[in-house]
Amino acid sequence: MPRLDRREGLTEPQPEPERDPGPGGDTTPEIFLSRGYQGAVYVRGSGTDRRVVKQPMGGRLARWLRKAMLRREYAAYRRLEGIPGIPRCFGLDADGSLILEYVQGEVYRETSRSLHDRPHFFALFLRQILALHAAGVAHADLKRRGNLLISQDSEPILLDFGSAVLRQKNGGPWNRFLFRQVCRMDLNAWIKLKYHRRYDQITPDDLQYYRPTVVEAIARVVRRIWRKLTGRHYRKAWRANRQKRRQDRRRQKDSQGNDERRGS
Repeated sequence: MPRLDRREGLTEPQPEPERDPGPGGDTTPEIFLSRGYQGAVYVRGSGTDRRVVKQPMGGRLARWLRKAMLRREYAAYRRLEGIPGIPRCFGLDADGSLILEYVQGEVYRETSRSLHDRPHFFALFLRQILALHAAGVAHADLKRRGNLLISQDSEPILLDFGSAVLRQKNGGPWNRFLFRQVCRMDLNAWIKLKYHRRYDQITPDDLQYYRPTVVEAIARVVRRIWRKLTGRHYRKAWRANRQKRRQDRRRQKDSQGNDERRGS
């Protein structure tokens, strides 16, 4: 997911901000960001009117399914109004697109080492997760790259509620069980991100939040087996070496060009 949003004010669907005509009399061009299981993601507008648009794509059946997923995600955002660090949602467009506020941030996994106050960041992040759960929303995908950003104020920004599990008011035993399990997964993800998988370093105060689920234990074993079978470690090393060779060739070519210009 892209670098999106921040504080959320979940409202009823509102008309999209007026867009300026483009070169052909059309609207302001949209900047493509990514494509996922819910459709395509664009940035629309400029300045304070800049919005992130999650647009359902595909054939009739695929489009119908993606619209349903976006409606479900919108329902999650409506519950999260006022929670700091959650993108503000502007509702659904007529075509089923989900409209979100655009807020810049750095991907946590790429810039975590630059955090000046990790304890403060993770205290805010924990408070955010507990607030989600109190609102009846479990994220379910906190460990995914790009779903956690660092704001300009070094605060957590949480994105993408497409996989979220909602606690239903009249939900049955399955809904209650699933919601509890995913809440545990969210808190386990918080521990993993905070301690970089160094579970032996978890403090007594944080240990209460770490309760691995059976699903996670099975998934961990399957993932290890799959990585060994597919040679993931060797493929990553090969790609890194290939990238390094390309950079070395590029530097060598630039150096040769500079030498030729000096000689002439």
